[in-house]
Amino acid sequence: MLVIAMETGSLPGGRVRWAGRRHDDDRLDASSGVSPSELFDAVFHALHDGEQVALGLDCALTIPVAPDQDRASASDDAAASRPGLAELGYLLGELGTWRPWTTVSTSLARWKANTSILVWQAVPAPGAGAVTASTAVDSFFHQLPAATARATDPAKETEPAKETDPAKETEPAKETEPAKETEPAEEANGTVVNLAAAAARRAGLFVDPSELAQPTVSITVTGGWRFTAPGR
Repeated sequence: MLVIAMETGSLPGGRVRWAGRRHDDDRLDASSGVSPSELFDAVFHALHDGEQVALGLDCALTIPVAPDQDRASASDDAAASRPGLAELGYLLGELGTWRPWTTVSTSLARWKANTSILVWQAVPAPGAGAVTASTAVDSFFHQLPAATARATDPAKETEPAKETDPAKETEPAKETEPAKETEPAEEANGTVVNLAAAAARRAGLFVDPSELAQPTVSITVTGGWRFTAPGR
């Protein structure tokens, strides 16, 4: 499993810094870069090697849509104006060209059932400052066991892919909220658009149609601990 997080608007000129690591590597920012092409190379090679990829962004990936507003139009407008979404669109577009069979999900339960890429939202803890890529990746690994339990019916839980380490060796921090496939306040009117799912669809990649109107899975980013790879 390769987990990557993006720091949107973190560099001059609107460039996005990204960093991440695999489940068996606890080196800080073992993989990192500042360009969309570098991000594509990292994701492409991980998928080529049979790994799952979890890609986190620190920008909103679910937006409310007024009842009289067109979903596609709302998605296009947001993608054109929000940092990070252009990089996500580039990555998914390149995968659509070179790996058109890639499956994308914004649902943890579907991703655990061997989906290629999970796109998730990194949310700062209440009162916390800006999300950094390193702490976002740490939070994902730390919360994955509890998040999986929440997102999956224990009676029907799907075994993860053989190359994927579900990080059972770690226990979620007591102060940490597990990932939530939440129903945010915006859903009160039942009308939202999932920007990540829409981007995958525009790229020609498979995404479950139901996800277009569902919120993406989110991880609350906290600090104060470090992930340790198994056997270290």
